[in-house]
Amino acid sequence: MKNIFLLILLFPFCAQSQISVQAYGGNKETELLGIYNKDFSRKWNYFASGTISYDYESKKINPELYQNINYGIVKNLGISAGVHLSDKDIMPSVGVAYGKENDVFAVNIFPAFTYSTDAKEFGLGLYTLLEYTPKINEQLNLYSMLIVESDFSFKEHQSSSQIIRLGIENKKKMQFGIGSNISQTGSDFDTDTNFGVFIGKKF
Repeated sequence: MKNIFLLILLFPFCAQSQISVQAYGGNKETELLGIYNKDFSRKWNYFASGTISYDYESKKINPELYQNINYGIVKNLGISAGVHLSDKDIMPSVGVAYGKENDVFAVNIFPAFTYSTDAKEFGLGLYTLLEYTPKINEQLNLYSMLIVESDFSFKEHQSSSQIIRLGIENKKKMQFGIGSNISQTGSDFDTDTNFGVFIGKKF
């Protein structure tokens, strides 16, 4: 039931609110990634990042959604409140939001205090999205993206992940290239890596 609930949340997000989507095929998992970032006024902003992945070995679908509402205090900096939903946990958070963007570079950083409803523990979380798209020529840009996400209780590391993409983007904002999804779990940082290729589109 929890998976069904998360899928219901993710499908409207992908269908109605999306400004960027990527399909990724790796050696261990296939993933669909959607990212939405919207300014509703000079002060208010909504940010969301959602994934649906399929594990080849376990044959399991894993939906995940990170979202927050941000209120600007000074230029590029504000306060943030949100929730991270997965099939393992529901984790509300409050923290700081930093965002900056120009023609070739965009960064969004959200450090926060979190609460795990599964573990019943408070902790610290960090979500970071970086994109760098310098021009190669009049038709193509280099496309690179890094998403870093980490969760810590006040006792130890819980989980971290890195999504890495490197490729080409054309004038219609279509992207393709190579990448990897890397994850670490537990206090020993047990690491799993999923290499593959991606194709994406910005709207």
